[in-house]
Amino acid sequence: MFENCHSPFEVAHVYRGMGFPVSCKFGRVAVTASRSLGAVVMPPDLGTVVRQELEHDHGITASVLTYHRPRRDWVFVVGSGSGGALGEAAGTALRSAGVRVLTAGQQVWLPMSDQPLTWCWIWPPTTAQALPSRSTVLATTRRQLLTERR
Repeated sequence: MFENCHSPFEVAHVYRGMGFPVSCKFGRVAVTASRSLGAVVMPPDLGTVVRQELEHDHGITASVLTYHRPRRDWVFVVGSGSGGALGEAAGTALRSAGVRVLTAGQQVWLPMSDQPLTWCWIWPPTTAQALPSRSTVLATTRRQLLTERR
């Protein structure tokens, strides 16, 4: 994806071509979480089963990035949410499982290389419009947590 990129500005150009509203800050490329684009962060074991359910049961390909070190959290890049706010019980269950939802204004630092040296894509995006909704990822995560309890 970035084989022809030699600067953060060229990497940003690639992401913009996919529809991501990125900016360059401190020599890095980032997207700012908003109502229409954000991230759900979770432990890798949970992320694996969530992504499998999204893909196999719903036909949704989720874009996931992580930092290249063992046991680092997975960051699901998500589109806008639908529905209401999380209930108190659901929010508590997600937080206790290590799940975080980035709030508006927080930065999502995007990978800048195809090499897994720092931040890297586990499953790269195709376009910003193809991202799963925040609600879908959170509902799938909650379902997996409830399944684990049984």
